[in-house]
Amino acid sequence: MIIQKRNLIIFLLAVLLTVFIVPSFADDNEIEYAPGQTVMTLEEYLEKSSGEWFLTGKKEYSVQGMMVSKETSFHNELEVTDYTVTDDGVTVILKGTLGEMWASKLPKVISTYTKTDGSKLSEKDFAEKDVFIDLKTIPSPDTNFAMFVPKTISVTVETAWGDILHTNLPNAPHGDGDFLVCRVGEDKTPDLSDVWVLNGVQFPETYDTTHMNETVDTSAE
Repeated sequence: MIIQKRNLIIFLLAVLLTVFIVPSFADDNEIEYAPGQTVMTLEEYLEKSSGEWFLTGKKEYSVQGMMVSKETSFHNELEVTDYTVTDDGVTVILKGTLGEMWASKLPKVISTYTKTDGSKLSEKDFAEKDVFIDLKTIPSPDTNFAMFVPKTISVTVETAWGDILHTNLPNAPHGDGDFLVCRVGEDKTPDLSDVWVLNGVQFPETYDTTHMNETVDTSAE
């Protein structure tokens, strides 16, 4: 009898594992890549690609931002990514130059953008929820590195803020390909602890492309 009960418990545990664990693996398989596309992690791409980082930085351009009063979900067509934002007091929905939307934290928004007249933002500017307000970026020349990723390759990037992004997913325009972007580190080399993806159509709208064809020595001194 004891052995039968033990076997029953093992069976029930196996069923629970199948129900709750297997779908988490299935989620990884839901990503659809273009036919014949090479899929790599960020580390693999940086190791195997012949691509070069080039110096860049944000240009001045207009966006919109708002905080919400209730749970709000939306799809970013350029990232092919879904977002869900809640009324947590710190998350801002941003709408970019091509109508794409994404989420960012309030302190970062305040440090990255200004009001349209150039004056400083504050938390009070987002007091009226569910209404977009006009913002303007603070230009930051030569503060970032970027690397081109051709459309034939999809690179998976785990961002510093917890999102998983992919370059060049189908069902979105990419131009010739997307870009990996990171900050310039204190040693003047790419800060690989914080890398994100920027759509190839969006990149020239928001980042400086002057140095795209210039080779940069990114090795630490």
